[in-house]
Amino acid sequence: MLKNITIQDQTYEQLNEMIIKTELYPGQKLSESRLMNLLEVGRTPIRESLKQLKKQNLLYTFPQSGTYVSKIDIDQADHSRFFRLYTEREVMAELCDVLDHNSEKSLQIILDQQKLEYENGNISNYHDLDDAFHRTCYEIVGKGQIWKWIRKTSVHLDRLRWLNLKNITFDYNLVLEEHENILAAIKAGNKVEVKKLVDKHILFMVSSKTCIIDKYPDYFLEEAKRSILG
Repeated sequence: MLKNITIQDQTYEQLNEMIIKTELYPGQKLSESRLMNLLEVGRTPIRESLKQLKKQNLLYTFPQSGTYVSKIDIDQADHSRFFRLYTEREVMAELCDVLDHNSEKSLQIILDQQKLEYENGNISNYHDLDDAFHRTCYEIVGKGQIWKWIRKTSVHLDRLRWLNLKNITFDYNLVLEEHENILAAIKAGNKVEVKKLVDKHILFMVSSKTCIIDKYPDYFLEEAKRSILG
């Protein structure tokens, strides 16, 4: 029984990541049999994972038509960005008070690995290490559960982040540079600077989303496009 639960959890995480990284792109029709072959799992973990993703509004079903990947909801992405911005300001400021040698080393290892993935051109691992850096910061200050809440409610934002990384920021390594600046300010105990850098890091979407919508118009809800593009 434990093995089945583990397979189902793994299947859900894989499908969730494929949606975030647009391997399963917005508007795409899904086939259970294709997903079974792709992930090499049985029908039950696929069906249970699809149910879970539907509850998160990442998939929807048309009767007599099929199941499709939901398009990116800019309003939901904005709400997630708002919550994460004001939460992360305080988390990073609190980190100034508790950062020790071991936790600093843990964060630096992530940044060193992120630099290596950038040099190797591995955008997927680079993205995952972006999340690892932030998750570790939350865990150091005892707020790991809050990070889990953020992850569950931020998939539309994360899809936008992925498109932004793939099309804009990966080429000049902006994410790593901003992480390094945030860590330097934390080490210096400069909470004002830390909050300023967090604002800059999280608010990228305000300046980049129009460009992303222009490039991938079919990935976004029509009403969201109209409100942004006019």
